[in-house]
Amino acid sequence: MKIVSIHGKDQSNLKRIQDMLEVFDEMRDQIVAGEISEFVAASIAADGQVQIHVSSLDLPGSIGLFEIGKHILISQEC
Repeated sequence: MKIVSIHGKDQSNLKRIQDMLEVFDEMRDQIVAGEISEFVAASIAADGQVQIHVSSLDLPGSIGLFEIGKHILISQEC
């Protein structure tokens, strides 16, 4: 699992882009291998618009995945 730091003030823009694409590449590999069957991701666009990206079998599953991700992020910062 690849975790990209959200405290990237010292990183160049190119490094941040490479880190984000590395996460996508790893997820793509896991999807192809059958290791990931559903996912939820959140992002912020350059204009500040928040987006939630979902590939899930049902609404309860997507909400659960989102909440678990939120909990992991919060736990990481403590």
